[in-house]
Amino acid sequence: MSNKKWVQSVIWGVVFLNLVVIIRVFIIPRTHFITSHFEKSRDALRESSGPIDMPNQYVHTYQMMNQVREIADENSVLLLPTDDWEFGSPRSAVIQTLYPRKVYFLGDQGFDKKLSQAFRLKEAYVVFNEQWGKGLCKNRPVKILGEKRFGICRIGEN
Repeated sequence: MSNKKWVQSVIWGVVFLNLVVIIRVFIIPRTHFITSHFEKSRDALRESSGPIDMPNQYVHTYQMMNQVREIADENSVLLLPTDDWEFGSPRSAVIQTLYPRKVYFLGDQGFDKKLSQAFRLKEAYVVFNEQWGKGLCKNRPVKILGEKRFGICRIGEN
């Protein structure tokens, strides 16, 4: 076999193996995911585990924020603990799910001012965890969210 034929055979072999890998690792799992979740709503998709090759790392965050969205009206102000939760940094997932509600995280610039203003608003809520926010919900009705270490209460004027 000449060098030219050998090089062409190797190149075609590499192309073929790459196609096999692309189909097996990416196309088949995603096609399966799409076909098995075709009728699901956007919220259900966000709460799913995702395809095998790209798992959803924010499942718990989306589940919690969908609960929050059911509680808080669209014009609400939501105050949350810092975004370093043990199940992932949820800032983008939180904002995406709760939009158009106004969302502020502990540690953000101007958070203390927003917190003091929230007590005078009608629709203001605190999402708390073990590290922050429980004290703000003293003597107020609390709803525990999907993650047992998180909860929500209304702090605005009734």
